[in-house]
Amino acid sequence: MPRPSKGARLYYRKREDRWCIRDGSDEYSTGCSYGEREAAERALQEYLARKHKPDFGTGDPARVLITDILSLYADERAADTKRPDVVWSALPHLINFFDGKMVANATPNLCSAYVRWRIAMPQARYKDPETAPRVGTQTARRELEVMSAAFGYAHKEHKLLYPVVVKLPDKAPPRDRWLTRSEAARLLWAALGFRLVGRHAVTGREIWRRTGEAQGKTRHVARFVLVGLYTGTRHDAILQLKWMPSPTAGWVDLRAGILYRRGTGEGESSKRRTPIPLSRRLQAHLTRWRGESVANVVEFDGQPIDRMRRSWHTAREAAGLGPEVTPHILRHTFATWAVQSGARFSLIAGALGTTEKIVEGVYGHHAPEHLRGVVEGVSGRRRG
Repeated sequence: MPRPSKGARLYYRKREDRWCIRDGSDEYSTGCSYGEREAAERALQEYLARKHKPDFGTGDPARVLITDILSLYADERAADTKRPDVVWSALPHLINFFDGKMVANATPNLCSAYVRWRIAMPQARYKDPETAPRVGTQTARRELEVMSAAFGYAHKEHKLLYPVVVKLPDKAPPRDRWLTRSEAARLLWAALGFRLVGRHAVTGREIWRRTGEAQGKTRHVARFVLVGLYTGTRHDAILQLKWMPSPTAGWVDLRAGILYRRGTGEGESSKRRTPIPLSRRLQAHLTRWRGESVANVVEFDGQPIDRMRRSWHTAREAAGLGPEVTPHILRHTFATWAVQSGARFSLIAGALGTTEKIVEGVYGHHAPEHLRGVVEGVSGRRRG
């Protein structure tokens, strides 16, 4: 019995460094390399749009295909959303699963089936599907949010007679994992090639020694960690940081002591990339690194780094930290340490490039001291 077709999908040809569209026995090149996944996703959407012409009829959800609604959203709305990259990456999976189904078929049971279907898949950014981690529930939720937004847009454009509710999986609580000062120190020691060899018999303090085999392999991770801890800059932005002004990436102005998170030719995005001053400690590190670098702040053998994956894993394992310690934890740590230091939420929000409401909601519980005046007032005691 022949295997059912998976529909049009992206396929990466490693030898040619090209994303291709595979549709049954046919294959088409997108012209996009490995680092251009978003452009490849868009090429797939254009291919699907050419292959099928939407028909909305009278707008009866029982007679309108979900794929037609998704195609409409891709053509007219996706590029203007706050996160077009999320839309482009979600659409191929939604189209493959809901192909041939009507909008009225998007029942809670079918949406739950989509979640089960997605979390059984390997994450696309890993090349070996056998060892790759599975797609997370929150990824499936974001994709269903795209479909929900597409339904809402179609209703506003009079393509659907009435809105159809999409059942979403529960939203995960915000992460509360951050590094303690000692954990951050261990991560830095490990990145610099030191390994834990024991503890002092009297004081119990850890003893770290540099080993020959680990020396130099993950030193660039130490730069990444220090920039993340002392500025709260996002993962991708740190890896793109340059020493000179760039139209497409952030850069470091050592003379003024400022880290610019976006290029001179870039517009602002939904992820606000505000400049941030350099602390004296970080500026001293950056000044030293400048003489040992080519173009980027974080490099390996003089070459820029696209992703912090294998080397991060090596340093994290050597530091004795768990898999929940991802590169993004440095931003959480910066915010948590800032709140614990007593800094005002508004200033922390400015440093992170986010809102004061988010800082208070996510990190406010680390600074209960700012509520002392409330409880003292209730108890009738005046603070003099």
